[in-house]
Amino acid sequence: MKKSVFILFALSLTLFGQAQMRMAVIADPHVLSTSLFDDGSAFNDAKNGSSRVIEYSQQLFDSAVSIITDEQPELVLLVGDLTNDGEKLSHQHIVAKLTQLKNSGIQPIVIPGNNDIANKNAYLYQGDKKVQTESVSQAEFESMYSDFGLSQAVSREKDSLSYMVYPTDKLAVICLNSAKKNTPATQYNEGGLYESTIAWAESAAAKAKSEGRMVIAMMHHQITDHFNMENEMTPSYVANTTDGYPALENLQSRLLAAGVEVVLTGHYHMTSIKHTMNEGKQLYDVSTGSLSSYPSPIRWLTLSNNGQLAITTQTIDTYHELELKRNENTAMGLISRAANTAYPMIDKVKNDAKIKMMLTLAGLSFDDFNLPSSKAQMQSDMASKMLPSMTTMINELSRGDENTRQPAENLKACMDGVDAYVKDVVCGGNEELADVLQVLIAEYRTMLYSMCHSVFYNYVGEDATQVVPDNANTLTINVPANTALDAVSNNPLSTKILNNGTIYILRNGHVYDVLGKQLD
Repeated sequence: MKKSVFILFALSLTLFGQAQMRMAVIADPHVLSTSLFDDGSAFNDAKNGSSRVIEYSQQLFDSAVSIITDEQPELVLLVGDLTNDGEKLSHQHIVAKLTQLKNSGIQPIVIPGNNDIANKNAYLYQGDKKVQTESVSQAEFESMYSDFGLSQAVSREKDSLSYMVYPTDKLAVICLNSAKKNTPATQYNEGGLYESTIAWAESAAAKAKSEGRMVIAMMHHQITDHFNMENEMTPSYVANTTDGYPALENLQSRLLAAGVEVVLTGHYHMTSIKHTMNEGKQLYDVSTGSLSSYPSPIRWLTLSNNGQLAITTQTIDTYHELELKRNENTAMGLISRAANTAYPMIDKVKNDAKIKMMLTLAGLSFDDFNLPSSKAQMQSDMASKMLPSMTTMINELSRGDENTRQPAENLKACMDGVDAYVKDVVCGGNEELADVLQVLIAEYRTMLYSMCHSVFYNYVGEDATQVVPDNANTLTINVPANTALDAVSNNPLSTKILNNGTIYILRNGHVYDVLGKQLD
């Protein structure tokens, strides 16, 4: 088990007279009650297809509760996907453990995730059979978790599980239910905040602000994307990016205008902090990884009397070896999504008049390339060249930006895998063909570079050179020295991506490649 200092926020509101306060954050524990599975083939198939160690999810949750009980923070915030797939027996186990926390003097605050209510995928695994088991309705969820935030609410949205609590006389926590209501036929992964919920949140935050309180929010879905192309690759993980919701930018600007600058999130199973600019203001998304996935994190938030929010991350390493192995499933899933996104581009490239002309001038045609004939073939071919480096990327994305990371080397490894796929598979080892293809697909190659790069340099936000001014109207972010990034305030870092996909890094007026070699 380890704990590492992760990042420090200075909040715009000083909590005069407020004693230091500690909070724990748990995201996506995905507890599956041990009474719901055995060691039969049905459950083995389920667990081997998962990126999580679902067979140990209950033990990990119990360990987290034990750690939190020993640490005795004032609050523990749970940001959804409490259960594996909404099983009532799993909910009952969680409620029992949260009751223990409450009885020890620690107040749990809970919101549901997309998996927790009316889930048609709630199963009991027995031998070679999986049988549907009872899930819970919204009314049942509200009743079961009433003591863990809902009954303490000072404001609630009508007919919703969104509410606001006042844990202290200087703090308000707005708990936003971003889970879309499941139906008997459909289990939703996407979600967000509807107009009615946003309007209620604006009103609730205004009330808290008028009483001199600092406001933080929590919701299951992310409030901003954490890497380039996230919306294209996995659109259901960021709030308000699907039909039926106000635009994400609208949601961000309205929360900021209401005084919400920090939102605690989960859902993507990544340990990551991202800020985004909206109308000149900073909005921070503090995302916590799944408790049942590598590296099983618990976030610790310490709110000091000078208005600073210090965030540290503790990990439970009991099942790390197994969790890392399971991350190959996650990496394969990402490769599959990349293939699903890239495969339709083949027809777009083939029909591009400019590309046709370039091929003709080079004396080539598309028949010279071994283009995949199906998405499945593209997935298999990409995996043969990219799976190890992509698994490494997923491991590091899960762990977060720790000072043990070597992002430049790992970015290069990922892109070397892409190059190997292009050269060895698509071009059959022909370097001349590969050079031509790299020129033809420069636009798409640049997008992939951008996505991978923004994963490895997560903290820098929308503009890597930007240093948020330290004044009464903003949050400031301080990246400790000797992390994967240099201290932003002392050593501004920026990146540029050339048209051919080459990345260079600009630091202190000098240009470097991704391995740190000075180019000027």
